[in-house]
Amino acid sequence: MNYICQYAIVRFLPYAETGEFANVGLVLHCSQMGELHFRMMSKVGRITAFFEELDVAVYRRARGELIDELARMAQVFREHPQRTEPEFAKNLFQELTRPREAMLRFDKPRVVMTQDVDQKFEELYNFYIGRNFVTREYQEKLIEKEIRSALRQANLIGRYRQQTVGNRRYHVRFPFVRSEDGMPVAAIKPLHLGQDEPTQIYDHGWEWVGKIRKLRREDLLPARVLFAVQPPAPGNHECGQVFREISDELLAQEVEVFDHRDVERILDFARPSA
Repeated sequence: MNYICQYAIVRFLPYAETGEFANVGLVLHCSQMGELHFRMMSKVGRITAFFEELDVAVYRRARGELIDELARMAQVFREHPQRTEPEFAKNLFQELTRPREAMLRFDKPRVVMTQDVDQKFEELYNFYIGRNFVTREYQEKLIEKEIRSALRQANLIGRYRQQTVGNRRYHVRFPFVRSEDGMPVAAIKPLHLGQDEPTQIYDHGWEWVGKIRKLRREDLLPARVLFAVQPPAPGNHECGQVFREISDELLAQEVEVFDHRDVERILDFARPSA
């Protein structure tokens, strides 16, 4: 039998002004079975790594309050006489996932069909939450935060800002750009090349090689560019080989490539020339 389910991702958005969020939970309901499934991520270390200045108690408190609300709603789904009526269940789920001005809020509800509700819930949770913190975007965001912290401690953060480099026809966003007289002269870009598969390193690495080549051909590349890279784990020969190939291609474009952990070299690059 096929079951039609609605589900929504729970997002933690502590700073509404920045728009940065992390997927931290999932709710799913199936009106045919009168059930509400939910789970919230409990590993607060991942949250504090992403939102470095956040008091972890803030997330724990918000998480506890939402779990209580979800538990009450799950009881309604189990016990209400109309729990298996599609319209009633739909309205109840819409009320639960309504837009709210809170640190924990729901993404837009989605629909999925499955023959096994429990299995589908696990698949969705693992896809949206379990793997949420191993994507290259997340890893690069962590490196970006490390660099920002280092720049701040070295009293250099005021010289850099997020900026799009290029023109109307072609442009690329860099998280750290230093300008002089309105022209970008130095840029720093975190680059995660620590994937477990050589093809993934190729794909992401060549994407940036292509961007740098294009900016240089159009005479749009700042005079100094640094990639703060995360290399593959030691011991993976194929990934290490691809990483070195991508690094060589970037160096051939006359940009710098440093390990993101080499903070002193990154700061030396970031300092204006005397």
